Amino acid sequence: MSEGDLTPFPSTLLLDTSFLRTLGGTRTWKYRTFIDYVEQNDVQLFLTPRVIAELDEQQAYMSIDWVDKAETTDWIEQTGEFQPGVRVHDGPRAGEIFDSAHAKIAEREQVDPDELRKTDASLPAVAVMLLGSRAFDRIGILLDDNHAEESIESVLQNTYYEGRIAVLNIWDTLSYMETEL
Repeated sequence: MSEGDLTPFPSTLLLDTSFLRTLGGTRTWKYRTFIDYVEQNDVQLFLTPRVIAELDEQQAYMSIDWVDKAETTDWIEQTGEFQPGVRVHDGPRAGEIFDSAHAKIAEREQVDPDELRKTDASLPAVAVMLLGSRAFDRIGILLDDNHAEESIESVLQNTYYEGRIAVLNIWDTLSYMETEL
């Protein structure tokens, strides 16, 4: 991730399970910094169906019920499944982004693609869908997974989506948010 990925900071963020798990509970400085920044800057958060499924599976390990928040607050919402045929201008279709990201993540993790979960690969595909269906200029994907971060960045490189979809890691994001509060 480069410094340019943080500025201008996206007002729309897709959250990965790894990010939410590392963020921790309501008493951690990470959580407080994140929520304070989101509320003060009107940042819109999104959870994908695949992230929601993982959150349901890991509920015992999570101190926050993010799915409930998505159903009861207006600053976080659930997305639909990505639509493979969606594209914005001359960018690759969401399905192509998904397939390429999934293959690159599997290669970096040295795992058979058929055995690898598809949650991380679906994030940039959903970001394409959001760019194509809403008036968002820039969307950030928040992760705490170096393999996924590097893979997604490489897939978006030299496409219409480079700069429009920012891949952000938790530590740089929280540091940035802390300085902006």
